Amino acid sequence: MKSRSLLRVFTLEYDTATNSISPHVRYISPDNVLKDLYRILNCDLVTCTEIEVNGKFFDVWSDDEALLKDKPAPNLYIDDDLIIFGSVAFAKTDDDGNLAGLSRDDVHLLWDFAIVQFAKLLKFLKNRR
Repeated sequence: MKSRSLLRVFTLEYDTATNSISPHVRYISPDNVLKDLYRILNCDLVTCTEIEVNGKFFDVWSDDEALLKDKPAPNLYIDDDLIIFGSVAFAKTDDDGNLAGLSRDDVHLLWDFAIVQFAKLLKFLKNRR
């Protein structure tokens, strides 16, 4: 039986010790998607939100219980009604609804998106004070 290739995901990982967010490219097993996402996101329960970036659809996986943690950290601004807390992982799905790896171009697109959205997050948080 042929083993399936690892899937490339792009992450914005929150470090509680340094209170910082750092981007990473990670690889997960198509046979252990949830287990790998739990490990990468440092959580026990995930949620998935679909977003559109420049006409392409991506899944944003995040800690479903991030707001219940001590000092939750906003990480990704989607719009005023959707701010994601804690670490996030970006992926996409294939035509059958299975998790699919990102291309290098997808990673670059998502990195550019994250930079723009981070500036929007800071502005949103400043206006809420």
